[in-house]
Amino acid sequence: MASQARDAILAPTKVVHVHSSYPADILENTRQQLAEILKDPRIRGLALRYAGHPALADDALQSTYYAMARLEHLGQIQNLRAYVGKVLIREIHRERGQLGAIVIDDFARVADVHRDAPGCHPVPPPAVGDAVCATVQGEAWLERFAAQRDFLRAGVPSRSDDPDRYRAVICDAAGQVLYDAINGKSSEADTNPALRAAYPGYFDQPDAAPNTLHQRFRRARTDMRALLQAVVRRDELT
Repeated sequence: MASQARDAILAPTKVVHVHSSYPADILENTRQQLAEILKDPRIRGLALRYAGHPALADDALQSTYYAMARLEHLGQIQNLRAYVGKVLIREIHRERGQLGAIVIDDFARVADVHRDAPGCHPVPPPAVGDAVCATVQGEAWLERFAAQRDFLRAGVPSRSDDPDRYRAVICDAAGQVLYDAINGKSSEADTNPALRAAYPGYFDQPDAAPNTLHQRFRRARTDMRALLQAVVRRDELT
């Protein structure tokens, strides 16, 4: 089971089907409608008006997609556009609240500098019971990622001139980070060198200013984190 889920994450051409209590075709069609609504310039305009900043608007649009697309009964919402507006405004307020809690506003740069440094304090192996629970939970996360891959990828913001490639890079890297974390490995999939290698035209653009590239790396890791938060629920980490 674990190997099948891993293959589905690391080989994007494979599809894993899961059963739902709601008709799969209706759910998938509604998710596609949701994605189209969030691409509408009027919805983005709404996000910009409330957010006051393009990056914050993008984050809120992304989190709105993930929050709604994982609803099992999404297809029963009668006025999807109106519901999107309400969730979007709520997500903007939430994002603004999180930004207000940040004290060191260049924390991302500090993290980048130390990202590739080896750990100094090895973690002791877990007890057998804990290891079994962790394995089962890890398999569930991998299967969830594989089953939801299409809509997770669709929720990644269009940050580059080639949105499909950017989304693919973010989705692939996030999947690798998840797989490595479950297996107790320090992942390099979200490091600057890995992102440069995966998409040099965006992350290693010759005529881009250093600060621009730094922001691209930072936003990419933010996109990965949002994607993974849609897979791993907070209550599952306690």
